[in-house]
Amino acid sequence: MPTFETCPRFTADLQHLTPAQRRRFRRVVLDAFVPDLRTNRPFRPGLREAREFADSWRGNR
Repeated sequence: MPTFETCPRFTADLQHLTPAQRRRFRRVVLDAFVPDLRTNRPFRPGLREAREFADSWRGNR
């Protein structure tokens, strides 16, 4: 059973990235985004827009 679901827009945007951009995206998600979510600390400065997205997705806005 999957633990997440992707939206068609996300999948389309991801497919338009170059291989190097995809590697960078994955690295940032694994090394910064996920750890910040797990510790429930504010996102580091480079991920501030991610916090707004996560809050809106959770209904906190």
